[in-house]
Parts: sequence; C-alpha cells; structure tokens
Amino acid sequence: MTAARNLIAQFREHTTHRKYMALAIGDVPQRRIESYLVRDRGDGRRGSAMTSDVGKRSVTHVTPLESVGDGYTLVECQLETGRTHQIRIHLAEIGHPLCGEKVYNRPLREKPITDPSGARCVALHAAELGFAHPGNEKVMHFDSPLPADFKQLLKRLRRSTRADNSAQRES
Repeated sequence: MTAARNLIAQFREHTTHRKYMALAIGDVPQRRIESYLVRDRGDGRRGSAMTSDVGKRSVTHVTPLESVGDGYTLVECQLETGRTHQIRIHLAEIGHPLCGEKVYNRPLREKPITDPSGARCVALHAAELGFAHPGNEKVMHFDSPLPADFKQLLKRLRRSTRADNSAQRES
C-alpha cells in the first residue's frame, strides 16, 4: 500500500507529467487556460466558476499541432493540474469542444456547437504519463500511440479536405 499512497500523492500534488492528444472543433489557438472547476456551473454540468472562492484551480496548456479537415484542430494538452473532465471542459468553454463530445459541447448559457465530424466517441487520448517510481524515485515515462479509431477519424477528415480541395481546383 505504500506504493499506492505515493502515487496518489504525486497525482494530488500535480507532480506527474500528463500529456493528451485531442481533436477539437474549430481553429484552436495556443493558450493557457486557467479556471476554477465546480461540479455544477449552473446548468447541471461540471464547469468553471466565475470567482476563485468556489471550485478548484485548473490549468491546461493547449498547443495546436495540425489543422485537420475543414474546421478541426489536433491539439496537445499538457495538464498543470488534473481535475475531472478538465480538458473537455476547458476546450468547450472557449468554444472548441472535442469531436464526439455530447456533454461538454458549449460555453455556459450558449447553444451546443455542432459536431459534423462523425466521431463515435470523445476524441481525447492520454498520450504520455510520467511519475517518480514509488520505490526508488527513478523517473518513469510511458508513451501510448493514438488508438485505431482516433487515427481513422483523422485520416477520414484529412481525406475529405483533400477531396474538397481537388474538386475546387477542377471547377
């Protein structure tokens, strides 16, 4: 149990390294998103509070990697903190929900953002995890490649843009 307590403490103290890949709707800019996440933002969904006296501080660093298809961005998200659904909430609240998102798909008090991507699940993948080994403190680092369904979604969206561009050149 000592190892489990050590790992739990590393996550609680935000000393682990976590990097995620996500496919978001729209042209996502590079930015640092900081907010205070609450269990209910006023509409029954988790989200951000307006003031720091409520909720838990949450920070996500977003880096766009590629414009994909017509209206999507492949992004890398590095967590400074780690809260439940943090990436999904942060991107939705700035107007860029993830492809396949059915819960966090809009900023507070706005209409849902349409997702024509056809994603069957939320396009979010835990790509990297790093932490200190609980026994010897050696830094451990693990990478996970994109799953097949995520790769297929990217391929399909890239292909649809190439087909659209070819059709425009021919007309």
